[in-house]
Amino acid sequence: MRLQLVAFFVLVCVNFAIDIYIYFRIVKRTGRYKWLNILYWVVNFLLLGAFLFAYNLIRNHQDADNRTVLTWFMFIYFLIYSPKIIYFLFSVWDYVACLFRKKRLKIFHYIGIVVALTVLGFMVCGMVNRTRLVTRDVCVASARLPQGFDDYKIVQISDIHLESFASDTSFISEMVQEINNLHPDLIVFTGDLVTLHSVELNPFFPVLSALKAKDGVYSILGNHDYGDYISWKSLSEKKADQEHLKSREKEMGWKMLNNESVFIHHNNDSIVLIGVENWGEAPFPKYGNLKAAYSGLNDDHFKILLTHNPMHWDSEVVPETNIDLSLSGHTHAMQIKLQFGDWRYSPAEIRYPRWSGLYKEGDQYLYVNEGIGCVFIPMRVGATPEITVIRLKCIS
Repeated sequence: MRLQLVAFFVLVCVNFAIDIYIYFRIVKRTGRYKWLNILYWVVNFLLLGAFLFAYNLIRNHQDADNRTVLTWFMFIYFLIYSPKIIYFLFSVWDYVACLFRKKRLKIFHYIGIVVALTVLGFMVCGMVNRTRLVTRDVCVASARLPQGFDDYKIVQISDIHLESFASDTSFISEMVQEINNLHPDLIVFTGDLVTLHSVELNPFFPVLSALKAKDGVYSILGNHDYGDYISWKSLSEKKADQEHLKSREKEMGWKMLNNESVFIHHNNDSIVLIGVENWGEAPFPKYGNLKAAYSGLNDDHFKILLTHNPMHWDSEVVPETNIDLSLSGHTHAMQIKLQFGDWRYSPAEIRYPRWSGLYKEGDQYLYVNEGIGCVFIPMRVGATPEITVIRLKCIS
């Protein structure tokens, strides 16, 4: 807590120093418009007040609607200050140049303005794109796939994070309608239905219950579904909340695979669908247990694995099994993705070697879905909410 307070105090001081810098560098030069000077400081102090309000309440507030309001307070604060910080980091070089010449430069001032406005534009677009659904079509071809599953259609969704939407069901209703219009054979959800606790599901229960597929809707748990990100009065309270989430998913008609597996039958053939609990990263436990989920991990059946964390694929799935297709989420592509043609980049690359899209090692595939909702920052730059349509193809 003390470290958080120190970090908060430093952040406020840095931002205030930048406000003063921008005031003397830009605002004060509009001297005849005194109202502009006053407005500048009024807006800055209102932003600071909003940030203080959000900081004091967001940490322990349990109400989803209020947490969403507070999250937006925080976002607006950084929407304003991120461009300011960018401008300062560029424009200050005009003064550094004074160490080597008598006259101050102006070039970095203009560069700073352009870059700051670009960052602001990206953030605003990201705020809008957080509710712009994208449907991606993927083909997975395998000689091991039974003929009866040729052209079998699977829809994958992941990381809904219902807290992102408070009690507004309109976007999730749009998602459900779009999925149902695809007429999938199977729907799979690869974890993180909620962000903090099971009550987030309450307003969305009727909407998500409407998801339909010929062979059903299957789901697993993600790291946020265990309630590890808030303080509980007791371990039993935390456990009860997790069990409540599981029971509610089952009531929606979703079939949960918690270290379990089922055979899916289609056109007189069958494949195995395996689901593991979250394969956590330190300091969180690895609940996922492949061997408990399915004993014949190297048998001749075509196998699909639902595992929330894509790091599970490189660590255990590829080295120890012949599972044909793994489906994951978790990364969100860090909610920031830049792409030009075949080139793409996301900060997620720093942590996750497999962070979005289709990967292949030998005859084994992994698909990483970029998710639907948001965590902490209500924006998605490039990494728009994703519905994945996976078509299985049999290679004769």
